[in-house]
Amino acid sequence: MYKVSLEDTKHAIIAVKWESNLTPEGVHQANDEISKILRSHQFSRFHLIVNMKDVIVFKPETQKEVVAHQEWLIQKGMDQAAVVVQSNVAKLQLRRTAKESSHKSETHFTEIDEALTFLKQKNYSKNQNEAGT
Repeated sequence: MYKVSLEDTKHAIIAVKWESNLTPEGVHQANDEISKILRSHQFSRFHLIVNMKDVIVFKPETQKEVVAHQEWLIQKGMDQAAVVVQSNVAKLQLRRTAKESSHKSETHFTEIDEALTFLKQKNYSKNQNEAGT
């Protein structure tokens, strides 16, 4: 359904993997796991890499929760989101979701390595979190 992990501590990158069978409850559980990472590493700002390579389309009720999830991420300090997606339908859903959540810092990629390189080039690091910048 989903997986949350800390991808890169130095660059404050959290990874989320969504799957097609994601439910609204799964989105809430993922938020809880992201909160734990933010607290344990004291990230005030962070980047997110989202792997949606296996997602064709989200159910409408799940898409609604993803909008709330994006709004929540922005409130928690997310700077950039790099989304790895292949399905054109999923890309359309993502564009609509980003628009509804006023999320303007989402970039789409087809490969995970490209997305990670993009986020690491944003010159954002754990040291900036500690300095409060």
